[in-house]
Amino acid sequence: MNSMARRNCVLAAVVVLCSWPLALCGATDGAFDKLVMEDWAAQEQRLGRSATDVQTLQSVCERAGALLTHLLAMPHPPDLAGEKATLESLKESLARADRLDDTGRLTLYHQIRSVTRGMALKNPLLAGKRIAFMKRRRFVCQMLHEYLGYFYDYGDISGGGVYVLDEPGKSFQIRDVVGDHLPKGNFTTLALSYDAKTLYFGFAERAPAKPDYYSPERRCFHIWAVNVDGTNLRQLTDGCNDDFDPCPLPDGGIAFMSTRRGGFGRCHNPWEPLPAYTLHRMDADGTNVRTLSFHETNEWHPTVLNDGRILYSRWDYVDRSAANYHGLWVSNPDGTNPSILFGNYTQRINACYQGKAIPGSRRVAFIAGAHHADVGGSLVLVDPDKCRLDPVTAEDRFESIETLTPEVCFPEGVGWPGSYFHSPWPLSEDCFLVAFSFKPLPGMGPNVKDDNYTGLYYFDRFGNLELLYADPDFSCMYPIPLEPRPVPPLVSSSLESGLSDEGEFILTNVRESFFPLPQSRPIRGLRIFQVLPKTSTHVANQPRIGYANAESARMLLGTVPVEKDGSAYFRAPARKPLYFQAVDGDGRAVQTMRSVTYLQPGERRSCVGCHEPPGTASPARPDLLALRREPSAIEPG
Repeated sequence: MNSMARRNCVLAAVVVLCSWPLALCGATDGAFDKLVMEDWAAQEQRLGRSATDVQTLQSVCERAGALLTHLLAMPHPPDLAGEKATLESLKESLARADRLDDTGRLTLYHQIRSVTRGMALKNPLLAGKRIAFMKRRRFVCQMLHEYLGYFYDYGDISGGGVYVLDEPGKSFQIRDVVGDHLPKGNFTTLALSYDAKTLYFGFAERAPAKPDYYSPERRCFHIWAVNVDGTNLRQLTDGCNDDFDPCPLPDGGIAFMSTRRGGFGRCHNPWEPLPAYTLHRMDADGTNVRTLSFHETNEWHPTVLNDGRILYSRWDYVDRSAANYHGLWVSNPDGTNPSILFGNYTQRINACYQGKAIPGSRRVAFIAGAHHADVGGSLVLVDPDKCRLDPVTAEDRFESIETLTPEVCFPEGVGWPGSYFHSPWPLSEDCFLVAFSFKPLPGMGPNVKDDNYTGLYYFDRFGNLELLYADPDFSCMYPIPLEPRPVPPLVSSSLESGLSDEGEFILTNVRESFFPLPQSRPIRGLRIFQVLPKTSTHVANQPRIGYANAESARMLLGTVPVEKDGSAYFRAPARKPLYFQAVDGDGRAVQTMRSVTYLQPGERRSCVGCHEPPGTASPARPDLLALRREPSAIEPG
């Protein structure tokens, strides 16, 4: 081809590309289209590339093709005949992209992104569905502070609310659900009932002047409910405790996090009283509040798994580093059988937040976040059936996880990311609603003092990210499709009233340990301690407890016998965080627990061994020597 013919070919390609309309997904609002295209440009800048690079064009085209294939493979696929034909034509243009100037390449980029966006919005899991969400401002320091009303009186950061996005991806038209019915204050955490009729959220009124933490005038977050249409706004909790993270339960109750258990964190400064908040539950009208978790430090983000159990995050630093180990835990809705799911034995992921069950899957989505920052980070999936510990290091192996956003490093565990995700809502294993910010995660660790706001986005595993809503003055978070969803099965309670305020432990074989116990020192007893909450002062090391920094206080309750076959059967007080030591015949510790456990009144709990691999099932052993007698009482000493 001579130079004149080549020039004419390039010009023809540019004319064809520029003649295609740039209106997005049928929208006619030019300002809205402009915002979307500006967001696309910011996405490429975030990845360190230009929309006019040929490699970028190839990447976005591959993502579009992957999404098209995925949508067409759905049981009830949308009509994508037009998008498929357009994408094929764009691929032909892409083959000649190296002959286009920057204007032609940018036009081609916009066309590929436009058809991709159109396909994403036709996804049956999203199309035609309104989205509830929250606008909020956060106190910036750590994840501990952002859920406590006291800290929101430090500065003028009030505002926010609960909203409904009417046409996601097509306009920014929203409806204010709460309106001006609440006083000046702050919002946090949002949930939707299974029938999609009621929204639950946390709200803290601002004080006229900042009160002392120990003053009865201190402001706290409380849980509120409102009908989706904005009617019947009502307050469910009150008092001088922070209540937040509402989570509707299959039995009609509501799980939530609360400071009602009492006590403070162990490693904090004089200026920051940080009470421990743990898992609680109440009836739908706010009555019958009950503590479910007696763990000695903080917990977050309860949600219900597809099997009916509660999933939540727990900070666990008994006899180990204070700034790591925020794993995913599960328990039954009555608080029985609290167990680790993932993340209690790794420092590569510093914290696992905002877990959510994926519809029709055993897998769970969560945000890999940080201790010394507000909540946010990388989007990760974990398969509970694949969770294992490394046979050499005893740390969590990562075969069970899939990182969907590898460009966002695991905060604090690996580094500090330049952007972050928040509050994922899985539509499937492949597609999600998320909150996302182009700016760094705020907090004391990354030394980012501004609350870098998030917008609402559609995201999929192919890398497509499409703006749905943003407000420059607020973080927009907790996107939830406004549609009924299946109610998980009820997990029946097995609590026995005859045990009164006690419970029972059954240990199958103390020698079942992840690392072998020394044969020369057979285990003859379990020494049982109660871990005491820090209550007299909120300041670290006041008083100093032991050699280690910010150590927990423990009270020896006594010892119970272990039989020759390694089994034990004993009663223990309920509602107390308990800590075990396996001891030999001379009373010397052989293995020590690096966590706590507890019982609900009337609970019978069985375990396999002493630090056995997670997920190990307790074998049926009716011949256990310990079960041939009545349960042991804890004997002093």
